[in-house]
Amino acid sequence: MKKILLPVDGSESDKAYEMAKSLAKVYGSTVYILHVDEPITPIYWANETLTIETPSMPHTENGEAIVNDVAMQFEGISHEKLCRFGDASSVIIEVSEEEDVDLIIMCTHGMSAIKRFLLGSVTNKVVHHATKPVLVIR
Repeated sequence: MKKILLPVDGSESDKAYEMAKSLAKVYGSTVYILHVDEPITPIYWANETLTIETPSMPHTENGEAIVNDVAMQFEGISHEKLCRFGDASSVIIEVSEEEDVDLIIMCTHGMSAIKRFLLGSVTNKVVHHATKPVLVIR
């Protein structure tokens, strides 16, 4: 196991970080710390017509700050910092393929079953659509 993908959004528990660090130390892996900024869709009302714009902008400084904060916990462990822009689950899957990672480590965020059913979650989408193994930390 040479490459581990660790998607982060700033709200993860330390359990995922600890698992990634432990595995990286045992296997000599590189941890790819990924933050995905999702587009915020502005909605405009004009004469009772709904207009939705989809912005196409690069990652924000906020994403870089999140990745840099997490990276500080991986001192002494080989790691790469990645910031991307787009739909989080799609980008995580794309990066896992691009970097040919051996494992994706993700957290659950304590959604209730009904909320997960109605809204889905990034973790749930990645688990069901990724071709790489996904370790979900609760």
